[in-house]
Amino acid sequence: MTVRVAVLAAALVATLLCAVPADASSALPPGQKQGPYTRWFYPSQITYGPLEDGAGKVASAPAPGAFLTLPFIGPHYITSIFDHCGPNYVVHQKVCRYDGEVASLSVGGADPGFDAGYAQTPGGHDYLYYDGHDGYDYGLNYEPVAAAAPGTVILAGWEVPSCHSCLSGLTIEIAHGNGLLTYYGHLSEIDVVRGQRVKRGQVIAISGMTGSATGPHLHFGVYYLSGAGPIDPYGWSGSFPDPYSKDIGDLWLTGSPRYPDIALPKVTVTATQDENDPSAIDVAWSSPGAVTRFEVSIVKQDGEMTAWTSSVGAGSATFHAKPDQSFWFWASVKTDLGWTDASSSAVIQIPPIDHGQRG
Repeated sequence: MTVRVAVLAAALVATLLCAVPADASSALPPGQKQGPYTRWFYPSQITYGPLEDGAGKVASAPAPGAFLTLPFIGPHYITSIFDHCGPNYVVHQKVCRYDGEVASLSVGGADPGFDAGYAQTPGGHDYLYYDGHDGYDYGLNYEPVAAAAPGTVILAGWEVPSCHSCLSGLTIEIAHGNGLLTYYGHLSEIDVVRGQRVKRGQVIAISGMTGSATGPHLHFGVYYLSGAGPIDPYGWSGSFPDPYSKDIGDLWLTGSPRYPDIALPKVTVTATQDENDPSAIDVAWSSPGAVTRFEVSIVKQDGEMTAWTSSVGAGSATFHAKPDQSFWFWASVKTDLGWTDASSSAVIQIPPIDHGQRG
């Protein structure tokens, strides 16, 4: 049994374990009137919810044990927040955000099909305020998920092996040697195994909508390894005491949620005809990144692609082409941290053979 399942089991009855989470969008600020309700389903990257852009907008200093960077790269919306009023999936009829904002059942009303969300979006869609939520949902639509800190994988598989539609579905837990674990749920693909050591910023999975998700996103959480419950990595910056006593402050490195400081790949491919031999094409490929592995393919004029060569790091080679045909070259790269990119060269036209002028 995973740490998170054990915590939930202590707080919930069995029928609530498979409840459908409200996985959705931005909310009206507390105190505004509710609008007509319409359920919204992913995939979606419309402008709702606070945009987590790695710029670090949390107005608090890092806790002494701060150790996290964001579990993704590139701006993504926060589609559900941590509930400081009680992150245990029990309905308390109010939700407390890390900055002290409070939403309640009387503001926005409840989803008629799910009674744990408050404060509808301006368009009348789902809820940012999800009563009892014990982590953060980020709007990743089948995108790479990165380890938020170095550690050891302690779970890589179905959170509830006997129920693939329950809870967070395909899930990864990483222990970080500080009494805490990070949790990545609703994944579509897992790229690590239990017992594996991972680095900060390493691709560990692809986001998805397994388990009880209503659409693709990443559930990210921080939990005590002992099973003592979840904590909010954003800490608490409200004007009144944190109603959740187990928090230990802002856990983002430098106090701000930032992307991992890693070099992302960006492939460049060039193809140039040899001046002395028109049938020879000099091809070169490169990309940023400490350790990169390339695969290069030849693409013929009919679109047929054939694997040609590979290299570790930037490389070059010469291709001897047939006359009166066109070719281009496709290079893909994967870094040691699992990030990928691909690009193509310009098209090269090989001239026909000149048999001489007829008399």
